[in-house]
Amino acid sequence: MWPGMSQLSAPVQAQGQTLDGMSLSLIDVDEVHRILLLDRVAQRFNNRFEPLLTALSTKLAALVGNETVSLSENPFRPLVLLKGFMLGWEKSELDPQVTEHLVDALEPGHFIDLEPLYADLNSMLTQAGVQATTVHRIRKAPSSPSNFAPLSAPAPLGAAHQATPTGTQENGSPVAAGPSAGSGAGAVAPPNSGNRPAWAALAPTGQQIVQQVRNFLQRLGVGRSPAAGSEGFEMSGEDGDAPGHGSSIAIPADPALLQYLGAMQAGAGRGSQFQFLQDDQPEGEPAPHRNVLRQLRAQPAFQDAQELDRGTVDALAEVFDYVFADGAIPAELKVIIGRLQIPVLRAAMMDRDFFLSTEHPARKLVDTLASASVTWTPEKGEQDPLYLRIEGTVQRVLHEFDDDLALFTVLLAEFTEFLFECEQQVDVHIEPVTQKENNQEQLNAALAHADEIVHARITALPAHLPLAPFLKPFLAMQWRQVIALAWMTEDSHAGHWNHTLDIMDQLIWSTQPKTTSEERQKLVALLPELVRTLNTELDSIHWDGEDRGNFTRRLIATHMLAIRMKAAAPLDTQGAALEESAGEEAMQALDERRAIKLAEQDQSQMDEFDANAQLLTRGVWFEKVSPDTPPFRCRLSWVSPMRTRFLFTNREGFDAFVLSEREVAAMLRRQELQMLDQAPIVERALNRLMADNEPELRLQA
Repeated sequence: MWPGMSQLSAPVQAQGQTLDGMSLSLIDVDEVHRILLLDRVAQRFNNRFEPLLTALSTKLAALVGNETVSLSENPFRPLVLLKGFMLGWEKSELDPQVTEHLVDALEPGHFIDLEPLYADLNSMLTQAGVQATTVHRIRKAPSSPSNFAPLSAPAPLGAAHQATPTGTQENGSPVAAGPSAGSGAGAVAPPNSGNRPAWAALAPTGQQIVQQVRNFLQRLGVGRSPAAGSEGFEMSGEDGDAPGHGSSIAIPADPALLQYLGAMQAGAGRGSQFQFLQDDQPEGEPAPHRNVLRQLRAQPAFQDAQELDRGTVDALAEVFDYVFADGAIPAELKVIIGRLQIPVLRAAMMDRDFFLSTEHPARKLVDTLASASVTWTPEKGEQDPLYLRIEGTVQRVLHEFDDDLALFTVLLAEFTEFLFECEQQVDVHIEPVTQKENNQEQLNAALAHADEIVHARITALPAHLPLAPFLKPFLAMQWRQVIALAWMTEDSHAGHWNHTLDIMDQLIWSTQPKTTSEERQKLVALLPELVRTLNTELDSIHWDGEDRGNFTRRLIATHMLAIRMKAAAPLDTQGAALEESAGEEAMQALDERRAIKLAEQDQSQMDEFDANAQLLTRGVWFEKVSPDTPPFRCRLSWVSPMRTRFLFTNREGFDAFVLSEREVAAMLRRQELQMLDQAPIVERALNRLMADNEPELRLQA
């Protein structure tokens, strides 16, 4: 019964396809993305139902006599059910374009409740006498499909250790001859596999290799503090420094393997037996990216090499698998970067610090090329300067690299200089836009400051001397602009700012009733200079036309009334009612502007997307997704000094659009802006490999 149940959890392959002759790297990239999507969504369900799943997996393992408990062998795990849901949707007549978005939106709280299913299965197994305990048995070590000792062996290894086609492991267990598991051709299928699909055998094989690579990297010292050093390999360096800190592994590379790799690199091209350049791809068909390091595992030169070199091949193969699975790198450039596999492997064997130091020259070149590749899109074409520069850099490595790692340093410097020149061109293209946006930001800040000044002046007036209604729109709109302009030009016109505030105070006082002869005489003396200054300031903001004429006439009438009368004029006229209404509207608009500004500064209302937007810096790349337009990639090319303006452009600095920080946060929240990861890709790959989470999937972009 169990083989049949296991097949439920294995992806369907074409009939007759087996693991024989299949390379781990020949997986369609779209299929990899689907696997990663299902794995990511399944993790939500795994976390939700973890107690029930753990008990169920343990009981199922005990039921079939497995000593190890793994969720990946549980045919009822959420991943299987989600996969069935996806396949059902795809086979229906519903819109296939939304499949990935639909699956990505699945949440345990809004899906079929799986808790009753797992509870019933646990109960049924308990009633049948199956307990959630594992039985440990002493058994004979199985024959390994690999012809070399496992990389997880704890004993330190010397430089002279060589594997033979047949022999024994260090613990005395027999080692079978033949290609290593998972290498493609010649792979050994597990016993009683029958006609199981290739994926059913591929999954545990991939996990085994990942675990071997993880153990190998741990022995090198990856992920360990500098003081911890390396566990299993002889180190060289002064004072026993740790790897990457003035020391390196003392074991030299296997000469035969280096010679084979050199011939492989030199002979790669059209008609080459190695075929890793893909130059003979039929015209019109896209060249696939292929992990040659996986295919290398089946070669005698690899099988006869020392453990350290074999481990380096496997670890670097995992790194390039990660590169090939990175959705941000266009497929066309994955092919080109993939051509570096052999020369980078040779460099990693010559300088063992590849996995230990971010400053390794070959590693830095791979990181830089992968990061720059994110900025290219197929629409640019293969004659695009960036595409040509990446391709030319790779070709120089293939044709010029022999045993001098300085070539990688030279090429990195040249490529970095090219990127710097491109950056300078972008600066020239965006300068007019940034200058305009910078001025607008300063104006908006000055206007916001003016709003606070006007609001403070008006609210400070005593109740028995309210502001004349017709002055409210004027102060909240026109004089607000005068104050803002004075604020922006204070450096070049010292004292202008304070002068505009004094004029505002004089204007307010001049419209209030004058009940004594002294006040009227003071007003008469003030008016000529006040009127002249008002006209000058209003001219500076270009306010004219009928509105200004009406305001001037209303102001003159108010002044004449204040001079001639001892008491305030009655306000219960039709004109006064209209002025009162306009004044209230102006004050309401002022309050709304102040409220918006305060809300933008309210930290309590911000979420993780607002926090992420606040951390964005120039140079970050995004995929802009919209239901109305095709997705396209854009670069954050400029951030204003006050971070109220974010300028996005293409790689050349064109197709510009500007968003506020809050708008960027909103688009991140709606996933309309999706950040592309440009962190060093080798480090990301190693971090993924060294992670403690379940290694059911090796590939994750």
